[in-house]
Amino acid sequence: MTPTDKEPKIKKASKAKYLFKITVVGPEDSLLDDVLSTFDPVVKVDGIRIVSADRSTDDSEVRAVFMSPKHAALDILLSLTFKGASAVIIVLKDPDPELETIYRNEIRENLGTSIPTRVVTVGSSLDEFKRNEIHHYFDELVDEILALREKEHMLKEAEKDKKKKMKVSKKKRKK
Repeated sequence: MTPTDKEPKIKKASKAKYLFKITVVGPEDSLLDDVLSTFDPVVKVDGIRIVSADRSTDDSEVRAVFMSPKHAALDILLSLTFKGASAVIIVLKDPDPELETIYRNEIRENLGTSIPTRVVTVGSSLDEFKRNEIHHYFDELVDEILALREKEHMLKEAEKDKKKKMKVSKKKRKK
């Protein structure tokens, strides 16, 4: 036997792995391309731009897939890119409350009211500060999605515990 055979094997705690889909929408294709390009490389398939990003926390590994339809194909492809999305980023050149409201209503209609949403205003150019801001929004979205998942998990566990207690109390009443 070698000395390594005698060493106890320590099992490393596994990290939770998540895949989140984030829809990116906005009125100008060039702005959406710029925003998505901060997470290179961007792949374009049938009018939908796709890019992915990774993030790790102490107990989770997260991969996010960003999907964004070309504006010309928006009506047809919007439902595809929204379907199953965990979050949405709205990209605007300048603050525009009316346009933001239109997109938020679309999000509510397609995904519901509990979807984390961020609005990114790009301005005239996408400088290093804006790139960092976009990545910061991404980190915020991931944190918010993970918090929502944890809350959902806690509620399910509490519901299971409640059902178990009800079964036990029914058994006691029968005796």
